[in-house]
Amino acid sequence: MNTAPRAHELSLHDRSVLKVTAVSEVLNFDESTVSMSVGEAVLTVSGDSLSVSSLSLENGEVTICGRIDAIVYLDGGAKRKKGVGRFFGA
Repeated sequence: MNTAPRAHELSLHDRSVLKVTAVSEVLNFDESTVSMSVGEAVLTVSGDSLSVSSLSLENGEVTICGRIDAIVYLDGGAKRKKGVGRFFGA
């Protein structure tokens, strides 16, 4: 049975606090990048001095603090691998 991906929401306050709902997994994070799975996409947040200030995968909620410069979606499993490979020259 196919189920539709959960709808998610983003709330950005003053480019310094981002709240994301319907997060199923945090893939990686450091001071400049946070990547997470939302629905069938990967959401990547980039900036400076980033930190995951709250995380509840049970509720699917993540709050990121720091200077947020970009929020980027990368869609689909197979497409994601091809896109990342081309981007990084792999």
